[in-house]
Amino acid sequence: MSKLTLSQLSSLLFRACDDLRGNMDASEYKEYIFGMLFLKRLSDLFDQEREQLAKDLKVKGMAEAVIAGQLTNPDKYTFFVPVEAHWSTIRHLKTNVGTALNKALEALEDANVDALQDVLKGINFNKKIGQRSLDDDTLANFIQNFEKIPLRDENFEFPDLLGAAYEYLIKYFADSAGKKAGEFYTPADVVRTLVEIVDPQPGMSVYDPTCGSGGMLIQTRDYVRECGGDPRDLALAGQESIGTTWSICKMNMLLHGIDHADIRQEDTLRHPQHKAENNELQRHDRVLANPPFSQNYIKKDIDYPGRFAVWLPEKGKKADLMFVQHMLAVLNADGKMATVMPHGVLFRGGEEKAARRHFIEHGWLEAIIGLPAGLFYGTGIPACVLVMNKKDAGSGDNVRDHVYFINADREYREGKAQNFLRPEDISKIVHAYRTMSDIPGYARRVPVSEIKAEDFNCNIRRYVDNAPPPEPHDVRAHLLGGVPTVEIESLSRYWTNYPGLRERVFVPRPVSLIQNSSFNIHNYADFSESASDRRALTELVKTDPGVAAAQSRFQQTLDAWWTENLPLVEDLAPKNGQKGNVYELRRQLLVTISDTFIGQNLLTDHQIRGAFARYVDDLKADLKSIAASGWGAELIPDADILESQFPDILADMDQKRLRLAELSALYAAADEEDYEDSDDTGILPADEVKTLKAELKESNAQAKLAKRENRDATSYVARAKEAEARLVRHKALEDEGKLLKAELRATEKKQEELVAAAREKITPEEAKAVILDRLHRVLVQTYEGYLRADQRACLAVLENLHGKYAVTAKAIEARRDESAAKLKGFLVELGYE
Repeated sequence: MSKLTLSQLSSLLFRACDDLRGNMDASEYKEYIFGMLFLKRLSDLFDQEREQLAKDLKVKGMAEAVIAGQLTNPDKYTFFVPVEAHWSTIRHLKTNVGTALNKALEALEDANVDALQDVLKGINFNKKIGQRSLDDDTLANFIQNFEKIPLRDENFEFPDLLGAAYEYLIKYFADSAGKKAGEFYTPADVVRTLVEIVDPQPGMSVYDPTCGSGGMLIQTRDYVRECGGDPRDLALAGQESIGTTWSICKMNMLLHGIDHADIRQEDTLRHPQHKAENNELQRHDRVLANPPFSQNYIKKDIDYPGRFAVWLPEKGKKADLMFVQHMLAVLNADGKMATVMPHGVLFRGGEEKAARRHFIEHGWLEAIIGLPAGLFYGTGIPACVLVMNKKDAGSGDNVRDHVYFINADREYREGKAQNFLRPEDISKIVHAYRTMSDIPGYARRVPVSEIKAEDFNCNIRRYVDNAPPPEPHDVRAHLLGGVPTVEIESLSRYWTNYPGLRERVFVPRPVSLIQNSSFNIHNYADFSESASDRRALTELVKTDPGVAAAQSRFQQTLDAWWTENLPLVEDLAPKNGQKGNVYELRRQLLVTISDTFIGQNLLTDHQIRGAFARYVDDLKADLKSIAASGWGAELIPDADILESQFPDILADMDQKRLRLAELSALYAAADEEDYEDSDDTGILPADEVKTLKAELKESNAQAKLAKRENRDATSYVARAKEAEARLVRHKALEDEGKLLKAELRATEKKQEELVAAAREKITPEEAKAVILDRLHRVLVQTYEGYLRADQRACLAVLENLHGKYAVTAKAIEARRDESAAKLKGFLVELGYE
């Protein structure tokens, strides 16, 4: 069997979700998916290790009896799986399935107490959802879906495949859970920002006091690996108060191969769990967190009260800075922390002001970063990041004398239900923080004296106002026409990037239009004839030779860079038993692509690096597969194989889908009020179908009765035939739709077989050529997206100028007078004047 790719494994897992999706919300069945995945993985891993152990012992010449005894020794396995938890038992469950699964999880946990204590017993397959629990048939089908998923190491394209799929599932459940998602998931782009800010290094200890499903800790490990460090040298610790989320985190760590992470369950503020040998709290080099926003807390019986120099009110939902004080208390003397906070902690008075003053006067508050609104699940409010750094904080008169403010709330990608930080946004934030340079409208080092003068109000906009400047309006241009040259020249970036575009859009203002000596012709220009209509601007920019030439030069540079660095990509595949390193490749290519595009102005350096980071992130699973398993044909997407090998099948399917969509649209239109079949399609509304069936039945009955009574039945027969003809025509269209659906399903099933057969025939060299071509194609498409965005931005500013100045006030007045005269004429004709 070919190895599983991430997309294949994810697809299999989502099919398993389908059995539960109609019975409960994603937030309710996520633990079932995670529990079953964990159960199947540990069983397959156990079998894998058992077979290897038997083989090794046999090679050593041990007796069969000795081998049999060793095979039942729990100490020989990563996880020991007892019979009742083994997949060979679970796969045959048909009755009392929920109870048997609960017992299996319990047995698995009891057999591996050190690693799994309390992790699995909380998952209850008999739990009532509303008025009922999942029945045996549903759970049996659920099990059979996992039966199709092989989860041995040898089945994975790359070692961390299962961990990547687990993260994919967590993201899926977060997207489905809405507000509840914030309890267990922080968006990956926010996590990445925090990790890059604190810059963890090998040998450090990293702690997340509100770790959720563990994303901060896992990204910390990945970051260290990206930077060339050994992630095994990291000490990872986390605490989570919600039991099911803690279980998910534990499983997440284990499936990522992070068995040394110390994850505890308890309320972090009341009962912190990570303690040193002297019973003091453990200290850490880096602390990362996204605590629950605006919570209450309980002061009674709180452990280690010395953590809190400022006690916030228990009520009023102001526990945010209590979390910050806890993080500071467990931070080493030269440690750094970054935490997400709601904006209110920056400017509210009372105890929160006292806490801010405490942080600043001790020199701990190093930076405040404003984030865009809508990044987080469950809340649309904007948040910020507080960066505390004890290193170089100083003391007494030498305390840190500034706080660095970054206002990044306007730079993001807008999504349907949620906004996102783009890679270039993250790059800009991190670069600004690391350089601590002043960037107008974006970042500024603010002296502590200035903050004190503002009564320790840390509202970001007080210090870095990124509001756009007011839109300029030239009154003379509005009255007399023309576009102010100063506004045209403010777009110099576009004129530099797209030579000749300015001359094609704007022309000198004719001397004949000068109305008085105070009007300087050189201060104004007119739109050219080809740009006189605003709608023409789109095509003008799209087809502009300067735009095309600039983009072509960029693409040529990109292609040359790809050709030059292609050997590095080719060397990613394993050689002489040595696997490739995706993170090292990413590091090398990021440096070379950034250096290659120095000096061009189409995209900023942040965009160049951000686009490449997005490219690698999108293809990370494929690149890891290449590094671990080489140029396997399984990495070629099904769509690519179909397009190259079976274009006729794709064309036929497209035609059938088109016809099916057409029929669906007709049926939808037929059910609308006041529907008339003006095109004589033959489609009938549902109500009319019922009426015609009743009419047919009645007409046939009346015809029979008339014949028995020797009366004329002609009219009844005619009505019956008419009704029957319309119903037959309607049914023929219904049957056509059913046939199309059936044929599409059959073709889809057939195409899976065709793709599998075609994939088997592809040699590694052929696969390599196809995969490299795809890697290059995706790279080009990624940067093309950025180039098109710049082109759209150019068009937008030109349309804005056109909207302001293309029509003068005099022209508007003239149109008004013309309309008034026309209206007066109508009124005269009607006799009103």
